[in-house]
Amino acid sequence: MKKTIRIISIITIMAIIISIVNISNAFSFNASLSSNDKLIAGQEVKVTLTLSNIDMDDGIRSIKIGKITVGEEFEEITSKSFSSTTWMTTYSNGGLVLMSGTPITEEGVAVTLTLKVKQGITAKASAVSFENIVASSGSNTGDIKVDTKTITIKVEEKVEGGDQTPTTPTEPEKPTTPTNPITPNITDKEQNQPNKTENPPKETLPSRIPQTGEKEVITMIVALLMVITVVFGIVSFIKYKRIR
Repeated sequence: MKKTIRIISIITIMAIIISIVNISNAFSFNASLSSNDKLIAGQEVKVTLTLSNIDMDDGIRSIKIGKITVGEEFEEITSKSFSSTTWMTTYSNGGLVLMSGTPITEEGVAVTLTLKVKQGITAKASAVSFENIVASSGSNTGDIKVDTKTITIKVEEKVEGGDQTPTTPTEPEKPTTPTNPITPNITDKEQNQPNKTENPPKETLPSRIPQTGEKEVITMIVALLMVITVVFGIVSFIKYKRIR
């Protein structure tokens, strides 16, 4: 009897663990890096980390960036290199932690990294990477990761030919309208017939847009079926032992 209770307990615990894992995998978010600046010696370059497609229970409360790497064309990063209007930033040992007093549910800018380009650079481009980005909403979601995000800052391209002023193209001469245009004879029958087009365009059906929360509903249904299966197996096993 003790062995039977032990087996039932193990099966129940495994079912609960699998359900929790499936629910955690349903949460997600996305992150991207962007910049409008060019790689110019002595100038600043601003790189922005933006969050989007947030599906994290009540929202994101914290973000951890394991490592931030920049090219040798930039000066060393410090804690003053980061700025944010929503998150509290903490830079340490090459990584960055963002904390929010209220859960973030709307997409937008998370943090801006300001870099200083070194003097006398010769490179045509330099890369900036945010590695091991992890967001969390607490124990309900656990740690949700996204891939490493990288952006390449390029030098400003020069236009060939120097500062030449482009010439204004002349407008082509307009064709003259004939004085006595010939009007074709159109019968009443032809006039009343609608225009026929060959091979009418086929209507294109829009692709199906998945509804928000659909993954969570599927996950909960799968978890519920697993629990029902476990309970049914336990009841069947107990009846089998009694009959035996």
